[in-house]
Amino acid sequence: MVFASPERRSVVPVYHKAVQDWWAQQSLYQPDFSYHYLPQFAVLFMPFHLLSSPVGDLLWRFVSVGLLVSGLWRLSRQQFGSEAARAFLWSTLLVMPLTLGAQRNGQANVLFAALTLQAVACLSLRQWWAVAVFMVLSVAVKHLGLVLILLAVVVYSPLRWRVAVGIAVLAVLPFLFGSPAYVFGQYREFFEHIPVCATVIGHRFADLGGIVRTFGGELHGGASTLMRALAGGVVLGVWWFGARRWGDPLRAMWLHGLTTSYLMLFNPMTEANSYVIVAPAFGLWAVWAWGESRTHRVAGAWACLCLAAGIVAPLLRPVFGNELALFLRPAMTIVFIAMLIYFRWWIIAPTEAARARPA
Repeated sequence: MVFASPERRSVVPVYHKAVQDWWAQQSLYQPDFSYHYLPQFAVLFMPFHLLSSPVGDLLWRFVSVGLLVSGLWRLSRQQFGSEAARAFLWSTLLVMPLTLGAQRNGQANVLFAALTLQAVACLSLRQWWAVAVFMVLSVAVKHLGLVLILLAVVVYSPLRWRVAVGIAVLAVLPFLFGSPAYVFGQYREFFEHIPVCATVIGHRFADLGGIVRTFGGELHGGASTLMRALAGGVVLGVWWFGARRWGDPLRAMWLHGLTTSYLMLFNPMTEANSYVIVAPAFGLWAVWAWGESRTHRVAGAWACLCLAAGIVAPLLRPVFGNELALFLRPAMTIVFIAMLIYFRWWIIAPTEAARARPA
């Protein structure tokens, strides 16, 4: 499809234009241009732009999807051991319907999801430099990656100075490809642009506000900002207390689930296709829950909900438009967070306590 019609249902032309604007030393943040990324993203996309369309467009998707799939496989192998192949199969079946739209459109969300998944897989193995690299690259792709970094360094102290070095290198990177005056100008425009474009107009996004708008309400400026800040504090607290006396890879998977769920619910620019970011957590935790005798029914119900959001909602789009996905996907994310908390305190914690008691 991409080879036959590279620009149809694709956001990749936006990325190509960003590189062209960079080389021409023009603003990346023009009023009529949908570029919502850091200046570093334009630099990182340059190799794909040089390959031109459709070769560069296809390679962009292959790299993104390849990293996503390999990250899912790595975590399946770490968590499920000899059952990794079976776990990978079932988690993939649950994940893919929620990701195909973003893959087809060539959205940066796919690469962002892949990098966060790779970071979490390295986190379980204590590969600190690899974790730092993947996390910093995720910030370059989408500045939302800062949330994962801020949560991870609270518990994983070896990451702190490594991530700081990585962020410093990332900040300097654009200066290697543009004049200082131009780069400083793009940084300034980015920090002016993001608050403006995050001002939601209309029922177009699938964050927590998408649920409210479905019923005719609205989350306004100050209240919305306060709600996101408070929710961030709650997630930090849950992560801090939940991560104590808990081993990897489940702890790293829990961090991934909390982080990606928070991003879906409290980023005011979350789209229906953005759920590629949290979809791997949906699939992996469903498979884990199925393997626990006390959560079979929960896993089955959750799998049905994932398939409904990934398959049924798109099929019903001619009837309901995109509003069903704008409501269903954030609603199921709320259910997912409740499941994670339930798993941590009522399933995993008692099991670990029993194992810790002497015979």
